[in-house]
Amino acid sequence: MKKILIIAFAFALASCNQTKIAYIDVEVLMKDYNATKALEVKLKAKQEIFAKELDSLQGPFQLKVQEYYKVAQKMTPQQRAEAEGSLQQEQQFLQAKQQEASESLQKENMENSEALTKKVDSFVADYAKTKGYQLIIGTSGKGTVMYGDEKLNVTADILEVLNKDYSK
Repeated sequence: MKKILIIAFAFALASCNQTKIAYIDVEVLMKDYNATKALEVKLKAKQEIFAKELDSLQGPFQLKVQEYYKVAQKMTPQQRAEAEGSLQQEQQFLQAKQQEASESLQKENMENSEALTKKVDSFVADYAKTKGYQLIIGTSGKGTVMYGDEKLNVTADILEVLNKDYSK
């Protein structure tokens, strides 16, 4: 009888100390988070602005190149060399502008993504404390969590609250 009571007491004690665990599908969370979508729209708009700016510079350059080819055979070797040097400088300038725009977009995307990730991480930590979770695992696709009962998946709950917070 004592053994049964000790076993029952040990079982009850063990069940009281169980760790509350959940997981989040990070891909779904970041794809469906309204802040991520807004960031994508913002970056796409900037990319279009840069593209239009570069197009406005490239158009006149292309005309100069076409004009050069029309009159190149009538030029002296020195005039051709000067014209080609000028065109080459302008092409390098355009390439530098394109590289600058690309790097600017990349940097902004990285900074915004890091800020977004920090916000989500902070939110998940607060969520875990509020809901009594000792551990919330982030998964990407099916790689990190080999199996997780759907009852433990809190992605939709967190996404809903994050989007409500973002819409404020």
